[in-house]
Amino acid sequence: MVNNTTITDTLIDEFSKTIELFNLSRTDARLFTVLYLNDQPMTMDEMAQAIGKSKTSVNTSIKTLSDLNLTKQVWQKGFRKDLYTTDEDIFQRFMNAYLDRWIAHTQFQRDNLTTVEKQTEKRPQGELIEAKIDKMIQFHLLIEKTFKTIKDDLDSIESSNV
Repeated sequence: MVNNTTITDTLIDEFSKTIELFNLSRTDARLFTVLYLNDQPMTMDEMAQAIGKSKTSVNTSIKTLSDLNLTKQVWQKGFRKDLYTTDEDIFQRFMNAYLDRWIAHTQFQRDNLTTVEKQTEKRPQGELIEAKIDKMIQFHLLIEKTFKTIKDDLDSIESSNV
């Protein structure tokens, strides 16, 4: 007979590896997985015990996850401690959080390249790299367009599931 604790630990370890693909630390990924698997909101103490980390470490991870809209603080009547939970629709949450992040980063980098392009126009022989910069800017525009298309597709899937 297989021990339930072992199954739960294995499940947390394996799903956390998938969550780490989204550039989250191992601790953040484990905490998210524990919260997702738990039926009830959890306190900092419970989370610290569940993942074997300090409350300071858990607090840092909760802030990271909350900033990405992957966890949320909830309130329960008669309960004074902060409680946290996740949403059931983790696919939509992760994709939206990361697509927004990738779109913003791509736009930022494209703007930086445009600034560099303007500086090269003022230099002698600037035209030597200007063509490459144009291709780099086009690359960023294509990435941005692709991410926005994926996000629009996800939004339409979400609205059709409502």
